[in-house]
Amino acid sequence: MKTEQDVMARLRAQAEPVLGKGAAARIRAFENGDLYVEARTASTLWAWLVDFLLVTGLSAAAAVAYYFKSNAFDAAVGASVIGVAGLIVVPLLYGWFYGNGRGLGALFNGIRLVRLRDGGRIGLGKAGWAMLIRTLGFVVIALGVLNGDTTVGSGVRTHLDIRETERLRAAGFVRKP
Repeated sequence: MKTEQDVMARLRAQAEPVLGKGAAARIRAFENGDLYVEARTASTLWAWLVDFLLVTGLSAAAAVAYYFKSNAFDAAVGASVIGVAGLIVVPLLYGWFYGNGRGLGALFNGIRLVRLRDGGRIGLGKAGWAMLIRTLGFVVIALGVLNGDTTVGSGVRTHLDIRETERLRAAGFVRKP
């Protein structure tokens, strides 16, 4: 009887001539059996960095704009509140615009955030939550990766490499045997 690891190892060996060694090693299966190529950890981190910089930049810009435009005696307090609130509100709003799993960071890196269950869209509500966690937790996750932790995923969602997954499927590798 063949184990799951044996099946995936054989499949990776068969796909290696088409995809190359690196991409073939990243072949995974969704819970429903469909195959995909997992995004590189570096691509995921770069995507998270772009989204983090976008969110924090917009939050900081709103706070600075309030501080310089306000006539209030305690403009610094208002700017601080706007900056902190922006770190929560902006990722939620930004996430709603990336319900298809393609924020600007993912778009620039050729990856997509999908459900592990079936590779489908994560949905609007979950996208906002995922972006909030991604941007607020970016520093903690980046430090973990620098210390050797490669488990960037959540257990519910994953990043797939769009180009390599398309090549995998075009070569006839669609579902786990």
